[in-house]
Amino acid sequence: LEALQERKVLRCGIYDRRGFSFPNDETNEREGFEVDLCKAVAAAALGRSYSYELVPTTGANRFVKHANGEFDVLISGTTHTFDRDVHESSSGMGFSFSTPYLYGGMTFNGVPEFVNCADELSAVGDCAGILICSILGTTWYDTTKELFPASNIVLTKDQGESIQNLIDGKCNVIQGEQYEAPEVVVRGFGYDGPYGQGKTSFTKDPLAMVTRDGDPEFAALVEWVLQTLMLAEKQNITMMTADTFAESVEFFGKDMFQNALAAVGNYGEMYTRHLAPISPRLEINDINDGETTGLLYSHPLGKVDTVGPGPINGGVIERILQRGFLRCGIPGATQDATSDMIKRVELDMEFCRALSASVFQRTPDNVSFQSYSDDDDIYLALENGDIDVYAGGAVDVGSDFLLPGLSFSNPYFHEGGKAFALVTQEADEQWADFVYWVTMATIYAEENGITQNTSNEMPLVNLFGTDLQRLLRDAILAVGNYDEMYRQVFGQNATRVGRNMLNASPYGPEHYPLPFGERLPDADESR
Repeated sequence: LEALQERKVLRCGIYDRRGFSFPNDETNEREGFEVDLCKAVAAAALGRSYSYELVPTTGANRFVKHANGEFDVLISGTTHTFDRDVHESSSGMGFSFSTPYLYGGMTFNGVPEFVNCADELSAVGDCAGILICSILGTTWYDTTKELFPASNIVLTKDQGESIQNLIDGKCNVIQGEQYEAPEVVVRGFGYDGPYGQGKTSFTKDPLAMVTRDGDPEFAALVEWVLQTLMLAEKQNITMMTADTFAESVEFFGKDMFQNALAAVGNYGEMYTRHLAPISPRLEINDINDGETTGLLYSHPLGKVDTVGPGPINGGVIERILQRGFLRCGIPGATQDATSDMIKRVELDMEFCRALSASVFQRTPDNVSFQSYSDDDDIYLALENGDIDVYAGGAVDVGSDFLLPGLSFSNPYFHEGGKAFALVTQEADEQWADFVYWVTMATIYAEENGITQNTSNEMPLVNLFGTDLQRLLRDAILAVGNYDEMYRQVFGQNATRVGRNMLNASPYGPEHYPLPFGERLPDADESR
């Protein structure tokens, strides 16, 4: 962030897609939903007289270019996966991902008779002539090469080349999400043949902004810019009323978020401006009201067979293994604690047991618990290494962005407008990733019908080295999937409601703006 402010230009890695980043027919300037995200981050970091540069990239080279520092943030329809988070194969490093800004899934589209073949996963008989254009370096290609022979796949560098190949007859099927390949977009490229869209989604694609590991302050800024855009939509704060955002609380840096809103408006304004002309807004991309549908939604695992480095020397995982047990902080009892709050702490403890089983290979009870009642004590305990993880931390802008040094898992419990997660030190990204994906594994297992008794159906993972390849299996073997954990704590007949439900097909709203928090540090204690 400091280097960016000295340079006075934000560089965003982006590739052309209508609605996301594409030249305006009249001005020839690139505009779109992802360009607006770039503008919002630039305005937050640099002020209302911001500057930004769009750096061209492709699905195949985006991570290598990012690793080489050719841009500051990647905003190019990039799916958040386990392998990309920990050890992306083309660059040999891990990356930091924001909350997804758009949810989708790959469908096959093109000449209707061959789209039907693709939906039926057939490349024989009448379907022998199917030719699928697939973009190299994407989760779409990773999925397609597992479904069809290589002889039926035509590799391309981007969606524009895929559509041009469809026009030229070099392929008869292209891939795309709802926004990538609707008929209006393909016709806009000049295709005049028969066109149909598949009925089956073959991937889950939570698309996120990506920053390099090792710069948690900038990653947190990117995250909270997105949270601001969504929260503003929820509160009906627009581009014209940006200065009223968070006006009821005072904290250092509030103008950053107001600047982002003034630059592009709220999430809904951005969507209406750029994506609505292409495709209606799917319900999964609406704001969750907490009443009807859940938020528990797992991200795809990706290439988890990629062999990554083992526990880093002097890192938290190595220290835990040498010590022989995990140190887990949990919320302390208070006089006004309700029975539900006490039960939630029991759920926190189950996640610590899952971590123990993942580190110590099927041993869930190698855990020492320490209770904390004061936020400052928690931060200090993590910083000093008195605990390895804190279970039950509330995620908000005060603890994630304005106070240094913390990393949060995906929230696993929602109550009273708060989102609770596992908390680690940002300084050890390997351990933070380990904790994040063990938490995510409990949701993944429930989505895929994997239980404590069938834990061996969880995939083996080599991203943390081969010695820890059973980490997901051992977590589920120890505590079960999320629903099993929930019922173990709250009772077998407990009814899950609101945001603590699974968000499964047909998907409900998944965008949930995290709270800005009750305790916001002032300029003297923030970074």
